[in-house]
Formats: sequence, structure tokens, C-alpha cells
Amino acid sequence: MGRVVGDSLQWVAQQVRGCTRCRLSGSRTHAVPGAGPPEAPLVLVGEGPGSAEDATGRPFQGAAGRFLDDVLAQLGVQRSRLFLTSMVKCRPPGNRTPRADELAACRGYLDRQLRLVTARAVLAMGATAAAQLHPSARRAAVRVGDLRGRPATLSRGTRLLVTYHPAAAMRFPARREPFRRDLAAACRLAGLLPARG
Repeated sequence: MGRVVGDSLQWVAQQVRGCTRCRLSGSRTHAVPGAGPPEAPLVLVGEGPGSAEDATGRPFQGAAGRFLDDVLAQLGVQRSRLFLTSMVKCRPPGNRTPRADELAACRGYLDRQLRLVTARAVLAMGATAAAQLHPSARRAAVRVGDLRGRPATLSRGTRLLVTYHPAAAMRFPARREPFRRDLAAACRLAGLLPARG
């Protein structure tokens, strides 16, 4: 296969895999650019890779990824139809929250992905993604519960919704049904599920 040229998802992935813009590149096993087709109608954005993602180079591979897959299966939506990515593309040591300079170093990659994927909706999963993507959250301490049910509009009219991270929904039973409802709402916005009558 030849060299990937130009501004495509494959090109962004190549840039991510070779990136040394921040300290996270020094401790990673694999960078995790994200995965999914450019025509995906829905983008799911998490915080950053965990140990399973770092080991495989693929997004949402660990227990939280299996939980996400289970919820998608309950809804009748195939993961392969979505684009999955995260705010930072390399695992923070010990799964700590990414620092401001690490988020800034990776932001250009995510912005390019959001331009290249023809999504109708984006679901920010967890406080880090919500804080970075929701316009009303940029200057305040973010609580996911405060932003759930408050859609925003991103560039090109793409709709943004916020929910809990699948890891939090998996660990805390009270968050499971809200997470399922939010994911279903995002799938409906994206046209992956029929609109409610």
C-alpha cells in the first residue's frame, strides 16, 4: 500500500502514531487515533486510551468498551457504523486525567477528525470531553449531569450531546440507564435509530 497523502482520516492516524507533541508519547505503547468510517453519522468522543487501548492501538477495547458494545447491541446499532475517538490519543500514566497542555497538543487531531467525518451528531462521553467540546462548559468546572439534555451545535450544524463516560456508567448503576438513554438519543439524532413518534 502506498503512502497516505492529504487530509484524510488515514493521514490523521499516521500523524497521531508518529506524534511526539507532549509527554504522553514517551510512555505509550501505541497511540490510539480512533476508528470508524468517514461517513459515520455519529462520533463518540471519550477522554483518552486506557491500558487495553494502549496495548492494541484501538479505541474502547477494555471493560468499558465491552460495556459500550453491549449497550449498542441492545439498541441494535453496530459499532462499525460509528467513529470512536478520544480527546487525547495516548494513555495518560495510571489513567490520570489528561493535563491542559496534553489536551491542547491533541486538539488539532480531534478537530481534523470532526471535520473529516460527515457526522450529524457527536456524543461527548465524560467530563473531560464535555468540558472541551460543549461551548457553555469551557470556563466552568464541568459536571456531566448539568450538561446532559443540553444539546449544542458545533461547526457545520453537527449536534453535540453529553453523557457519562461508559466506564462511569459501568461502575455506577444509577448512571447506566441515563447513559443508555443518551446514547439512544445520539443515535436517533444521527439517523441510526428511528425518531420517536
